[in-house]
Amino acid sequence: MGGSVATEAVTKADTGVLAGTVGSGGAGAAPLVRFVDDDTAAAGTTRCVLTWPPDSGRPPLAAVVDVFGRLGVEVLDHGRPAVSGLGGPAQERDEYLLRLPDVAGADPDRPARRTLDAFGQLFVAVWAGQAELDGFTRLALTAGLPWREVAVIRAAWRFLHQTGVTLSHGYAERTVLAHPAFAQALLEYFRARFDPDRDPAGREPAAQQASATLDDLLGNIASLDEDRILRGLRDVLAAVVRTSFYQRDENGAPRRALALKIASSRLALLAPPRPWVEVFVTSPEVEGVHLRGGRVARGGLRFSDRPEDYRTEVHGLFRAQVTKNVVIVPDGAKGAFVLHSQALPGQATGSGRPDPARVRAAYRTFVSALLDVTDNLVAGKPVGPARTVVYDEPDPYLVVAADKGTASFSDLANEIAAEHGYWLGDAFASGGSVGYDHKAMGITARGAWESARQHLRELGVDAESDPFTVVGVGDMSGDVFGNGMLRSRSMRLVGAFDHRHVFVDPDPDPAASFAERQRLYDQPGSSWADYDPKVLSAGGGVFRRDARRVELSARAREVLGLPAATAGDDGGISPVELIRALLRAPVDLLYNGGIGTYVKASTESQDDAADHANDPVRVDAAELRAKVVVEGGNLGVTQAGRVEAAHHGVRINTDFLDNSAGVDTSDHEVNLKILLAGAVDDGELTRTDRDELLRSLTADVAAAVLDDSAQQAVAVSLSSTYASFYLDRHRRLLRNLEARSGLVRSLEHLPSEARLEELRAAGAGLTRPELAVLQAKAKTLVRQELLDSTLPDEPALDVVAQRYFPPAVRSRFARRISTHPLVREIIATHLANELVNRLGPGFVFRLEEQVGVATADAVRACAAAVVLFGLDELWSDLDRRGRALPAAEELAARRAARDFHELATEWLLRHARGREGTATATRRLRASAADLAASFGVSAGEDLIARIVGLGQLGTALDLLVTTPTPAPGPIEDAAGVHAALGERLGLAGLYDRLDDVAGDPHWNLGAKAALRAQLTELWAILDWQVIATTRADAVTGVDPSDPPTEDAADWLAEGPRAITARWLDARRAAVGPLRAVLAELAGAPPSGEPRRRLTRAAEATQPQVGTGPIDIAAATVALHELRVLVERAQFDPAGVGPRLRDR
Repeated sequence: MGGSVATEAVTKADTGVLAGTVGSGGAGAAPLVRFVDDDTAAAGTTRCVLTWPPDSGRPPLAAVVDVFGRLGVEVLDHGRPAVSGLGGPAQERDEYLLRLPDVAGADPDRPARRTLDAFGQLFVAVWAGQAELDGFTRLALTAGLPWREVAVIRAAWRFLHQTGVTLSHGYAERTVLAHPAFAQALLEYFRARFDPDRDPAGREPAAQQASATLDDLLGNIASLDEDRILRGLRDVLAAVVRTSFYQRDENGAPRRALALKIASSRLALLAPPRPWVEVFVTSPEVEGVHLRGGRVARGGLRFSDRPEDYRTEVHGLFRAQVTKNVVIVPDGAKGAFVLHSQALPGQATGSGRPDPARVRAAYRTFVSALLDVTDNLVAGKPVGPARTVVYDEPDPYLVVAADKGTASFSDLANEIAAEHGYWLGDAFASGGSVGYDHKAMGITARGAWESARQHLRELGVDAESDPFTVVGVGDMSGDVFGNGMLRSRSMRLVGAFDHRHVFVDPDPDPAASFAERQRLYDQPGSSWADYDPKVLSAGGGVFRRDARRVELSARAREVLGLPAATAGDDGGISPVELIRALLRAPVDLLYNGGIGTYVKASTESQDDAADHANDPVRVDAAELRAKVVVEGGNLGVTQAGRVEAAHHGVRINTDFLDNSAGVDTSDHEVNLKILLAGAVDDGELTRTDRDELLRSLTADVAAAVLDDSAQQAVAVSLSSTYASFYLDRHRRLLRNLEARSGLVRSLEHLPSEARLEELRAAGAGLTRPELAVLQAKAKTLVRQELLDSTLPDEPALDVVAQRYFPPAVRSRFARRISTHPLVREIIATHLANELVNRLGPGFVFRLEEQVGVATADAVRACAAAVVLFGLDELWSDLDRRGRALPAAEELAARRAARDFHELATEWLLRHARGREGTATATRRLRASAADLAASFGVSAGEDLIARIVGLGQLGTALDLLVTTPTPAPGPIEDAAGVHAALGERLGLAGLYDRLDDVAGDPHWNLGAKAALRAQLTELWAILDWQVIATTRADAVTGVDPSDPPTEDAADWLAEGPRAITARWLDARRAAVGPLRAVLAELAGAPPSGEPRRRLTRAAEATQPQVGTGPIDIAAATVALHELRVLVERAQFDPAGVGPRLRDR
């Protein structure tokens, strides 16, 4: 008689301790497995005795035979001999005559003891729920592999299948079973790389040897499908950079869940965009994946109902999250997990909704496995997990968020983090019991309302006081919808629907309906059925969605844009038709605050919307009649649908822009908790103090978040208003993003080159949804390039990090802010957002192309321009007071500020002397720049509109700062006055504006216009100083031109720049004549009138309308030639006074 299977599992089984699957209630204790020598047994067979622990109950024979069969073991005979309890409880036994499968390299007629032991261990592991039971499990027998290591191959296949490999599980199992040598070599490759007990010096040679063996074996595979599977398994394991396989739990046992951290960029088989990294987790109970867009990334973990393609689901959500997260410090991330439906032997599988306890247990397993392959921070330094060979850089930042099916799991996640001793503590998952309550703050809806307000403002509607009609998706008990419908007391909600009811109120009283919505919001678990019928207007009603038909009043039909009922028609309509009518209603605002995709493009199928539950009610974007669509909820409209709606005149952004306030709030919470953790650890704060401080900052956090939302919304509005003018800039940016960030236009529904040509020919530009994506992608690239530079480490940028935190935190913890673990990311994120919001998505990349500077240098110059011309105060004024202007005027003002800021930045980069850098140039020019700005009314304290208009004049005069003679013939204020006078009287201002109309190829025109303007402003500035210099020289009676003027000369200068300029031009009529003749043909009327009228005229056009048509480069070149001739003829320099053109 043979010996028992000596494993830890058997020992536990023998004592009745071993439990079944976690959360399943267990399958009972595993049996003791023994093999009996039997000389009478046929060759290739063996007798196996299973002894069941006392009181465990003998399982049905069919259950045992089923396990044998699925392991590839043939049952030839069965018996149940009686066993005495020997004074204790009687033990039940089963005896089987078995034929084990052939083992690679073994004698098929006589199973080796090693094979029998492996089979016994495998059977116990399967019965106890430690090992999964599928085709791969048989590798433990046929390839002689440890059953735990087989799990690695199974995990690689499951991940491969989730990436889109459509071959079946069964086919993959048969393929690997047919190639046991490949399975053995694959696991040897895995061991060589990750077994921590191996000699580190021999790790790389052993891995290379195993890899070479795999290559040889793959070279002999004849089947294309088999090669695809086996090569895919090899590629997946080659991309693994960490694994929890060799780790041990607190009891010293191997971990139940296996985590594989995969460098996604190394896997060519993955669809773009590829995550920075992803972690695949599998165990007998749960399987899932977590995708991250960067080293610092954040996003929700969801309980998925798509076990066959949850990674496809997550990948789509991940792409959206990456785009949404541009406003916050972390990059995007997304994760999902599913339950394994496989029951333990002898258990029923059950049916219906998953047990909540199993879901929580699965979530715990999944999150724990993610942390198993994550570094910790100890005393500020990353510490890797024990018994883990690492092939990537330190990676200590992992945060998670609630999502579908896990909304109440934040405290559980933080509990898991605490059990792991993870450094983030309760910052690991935001929104827990000590975190910001998004519904109580109403923050997601309030952020979405910033988009609504901007849209409506542009339509001339004040959302706080003017009446406007709304159709909504959701009900008042929901966070995003309920809070959204309480943002305005003047709205007229004419209809809404959720998954239970349809609400119609054709003529609502704004005050009464607001009060009723407030009551429903305050009533826990309310629905539209709770709406007081007495508040409804005539013809309104609340209808069940499962009703067969509802009667709709004539007034309701009219409001919803439905045709009047015909004779003999009772006005009835199905709930599905009613919902479709609501979605297509001619209202001011369609507000989505619910769950589901309700609008798609007419070119898309229902499958493209990926929300089959709402297929019956979904409408095409071309059918929308709402003036504005706001997406407080996710995925309410497909991206292609958004673009189509925008082309049909609907004002719509994207969901990731409209509802970003939620993730923004969570990010502030996480970063505050990280900051304050050090204060708690050092005894500066108690935990109670910290919690109270966090609560006290709620209003500050909300204000910062809403400002972010407003800035993003107005930035898209600005780009959209001038989209046709900016089309070539956007084309260049698209190409840049494709080359540098891997942007795939088709995935993001961005226009192809051919489509861009169609837009150019039509005089159109990109739509708001497209611009929102472009804006987000530009921010992402700028942020990453700043992080790759040393800019965030410069002490001067500490003010950016300080500004991120509320004043009460800055005043107490300024030092801690400077040493925040994410201070670099905070600085880079803030700079990228501010830069792109203010100056447009392509600004940095245009500077790189035109001036040849790196992103960090462009940002430095941009910041220097702010200092040089006091632009920070100007932008702040626009943010504070811009909404007091009509929307068109505000956008025109922002464009003027944007144009000048861009111009000043480029000018500074071009004129910083040699290698002095922009910082030194700023110090050198700061005083004279302030005087120059004041001369054009751009100084702080001036009227906002006057300052905005003055920017245009200041932009033409910047070269006065670098053409000043030595010594200066007069103050720069006089030169500025002359500059303005020459611009008006000579027509140089008109020429400057006309250069926007240079005809030709759009791309080359950008460079041509920049070059022509640079020549013009330089010559113009030289001429300004010449006018001052010659005027002064004419009035000097002494020999030395630097002597002070006589009394008469002082009187002459006191006449002012306009008079001086007029006198100068009159004295040189012959020299000025040719230039005036050319400019008369080219230039339109110079800007005139008081500032507000000038700004209003600018707001009425979406692109320059200075002249009567385009001019070509030749005409502009002739004009500049005549100006150059004038400057050379007018040059006066008897004693070094005045700039000489030939010396420049």
